[in-house]
Amino acid sequence: MKHARYLLAGLVVTSAFAQEAKPKPLYFGATYVFNEGDLRKYAGGKAWSYAFEFGYEMIPSSEGIGANLYGRYMRTFGDRRYSTPTLNVFPAGGVKLQLDTVTVGLDLTFATPIKGLVPYAGLNLNYYDGTKTDSFLAPKYSFEDSKAKAGVRMGIQYRFNDSWSAAVDYNFTEWRSARTETRIPGVNPMNPSWVGLTARYNFSY
Repeated sequence: MKHARYLLAGLVVTSAFAQEAKPKPLYFGATYVFNEGDLRKYAGGKAWSYAFEFGYEMIPSSEGIGANLYGRYMRTFGDRRYSTPTLNVFPAGGVKLQLDTVTVGLDLTFATPIKGLVPYAGLNLNYYDGTKTDSFLAPKYSFEDSKAKAGVRMGIQYRFNDSWSAAVDYNFTEWRSARTETRIPGVNPMNPSWVGLTARYNFSY
């Protein structure tokens, strides 16, 4: 009987802890980026990117229309091989690209009849900064842009359970709208776009 009381007390404590550990609206996501659009063109056809995102579900989509506030960091690497206009050849070297993007955005989420399926769409602000290393024209120079650039994203998320979900979305932003850099052809204007595949984890604390 004594052991039964201990067992019952343990179950009560475990149940209380489980209730306290329900997933909270704070989440973390890791994104594989592909189909980089203008970023791929900028890098001469070779580019790859990854991103990390922290978000907070301010209003759950179960209310009909919800809202997520998020911040994202994305890094893009590229290797541009450019041709000599007069000879139409590709010399050794080229341009190595490294681009950092910091994003702050707000998405609206929408409830659906399908359990776990949550479409979303929203607006964001993007801050770009990066460097290029040119084998011929300059050893290294930056192309930071301190002005915020507007963007949109739209996608769909599927929640496997309270903790894990996956999302795929399309992103489009403005960046450089004037040809201010002429040393390397094809740099401007450009409006980066990409598709992201994200795994998300909702924290429990």
